[in-house]
Amino acid sequence: TIIMKFYFELPEWLTNRRPRAKLFWLFMFVINLGIIFYIWSNGSSSYYITNPDGGNIYIALGRLTGLLTQYLIVIQVFLIGRITFVEQAFGFDRMNRIHRLIGEWIIVFLVAHPLLLTLGNATANEYSLWNQFASFLAQWEDVFLAFIGSCIFIYVAAISYAFVRKKVRYELWYFLHLATYAAIVLVFFHELNTGDITSTVHSWFLWYWYIINFSAFAFVILYRFGKPLWNAFRFKFRVMHVALETKDTYSVYITGKNIANFKYKSGQYANITFLQGGLWFTHPFSFSAEHNDAYIRFTMKALGDYTKRLGELKVGTHVILDGPLGLFIEETSKNEKLLFIAGGIGITPIRSMIGDIMRRKKDIIMIYAARTVEDIAFRKEFELFQAKQHFPIHYVLSAPTEGYESGFLDREKLVRLVPDFFERDVYLCGPPPMMAATVENLKGLGFKNMNLHYEMFSF
Repeated sequence: TIIMKFYFELPEWLTNRRPRAKLFWLFMFVINLGIIFYIWSNGSSSYYITNPDGGNIYIALGRLTGLLTQYLIVIQVFLIGRITFVEQAFGFDRMNRIHRLIGEWIIVFLVAHPLLLTLGNATANEYSLWNQFASFLAQWEDVFLAFIGSCIFIYVAAISYAFVRKKVRYELWYFLHLATYAAIVLVFFHELNTGDITSTVHSWFLWYWYIINFSAFAFVILYRFGKPLWNAFRFKFRVMHVALETKDTYSVYITGKNIANFKYKSGQYANITFLQGGLWFTHPFSFSAEHNDAYIRFTMKALGDYTKRLGELKVGTHVILDGPLGLFIEETSKNEKLLFIAGGIGITPIRSMIGDIMRRKKDIIMIYAARTVEDIAFRKEFELFQAKQHFPIHYVLSAPTEGYESGFLDREKLVRLVPDFFERDVYLCGPPPMMAATVENLKGLGFKNMNLHYEMFSF
């Protein structure tokens, strides 16, 4: 299933946006994979060619799974590092899918690695499996530390499965995920002291291993930690104003030093940390206003313990912004005509995009699904936009209301409200169930996937 999905999605992904960057990363993946297999064949050939009996074939495969585990960990570090040139090539959703897939394979190899080595060495030494495993932990250098690191990986993977993740608060899930950095270090030292890396006669193998591992960590430190802290120092972000948009939706206005020089594209998002007691957890939010010289604005709906306290934000609170991030931007469109579909708080990136596109007078239509009239955010702002340049806005309310479309956004409403939607690029943002249903409706109507743009901001 994975191979077939990769086969059908690869051509579209390569040609959709920045094909050269995507080809480069695909090339790098294959080249490094080839080097690792070469390292393995060079260091373990005596096990699986010269003398494959007596458990040696299991030892050879155990060494291979160890190398592949560390290689996938390096890729994982790149994916979680919020590295701009990597994120812009893949996009948030695709990186998230790759991140989860690689995480699953890391666990497979991480479990197979000690099992195969234990089986192979127990067979060769005529030990029981338990005695051989105990010998590894007690006598082999750094194996016990690697065992602890492996347990951390397995624990983090367990809480990342969807049915578990839904029951875990985002803040707890986020901090538990940070433990993977400690696990990576513990496993890395084990790699340097045993296996094919040290057994080969070619010293460049070890240097190669140092380069790919330390390069990954260097980029993470630079982009995930260094860049946000540098921007916080450079722009001195602080809360300017907190406004109530609806009964449970807040807009936070942020100002700073030379704020106009902080560049972002409408539709993008940032990870925000408010340096105020009880609110210093990092959360992702979309920019809800187009770039301007006066302020940056984010709008959040009070859905959980954290967002319900945003009304307590004090003016002057310092802020750390990690961004901009995301490919939910106008530049990905193929057509001059655009359709924006928003649901609930998903209006925030669409609001910033429409504010920016208004300057260029494009042909746009917006559908905004909300529960009631009171839940419609930015209504006055959209009325001002329409006064400058008339464009259709269709409000679809789930609660029956006179004068408005009622119910849910189904295929009938899509065809009736936007008859020419086939000629448009569609930008979709909203709650995951609403987005999934709308994507299914559009594809059921024959809409091309390459003209559909959305990002699932679910952890």
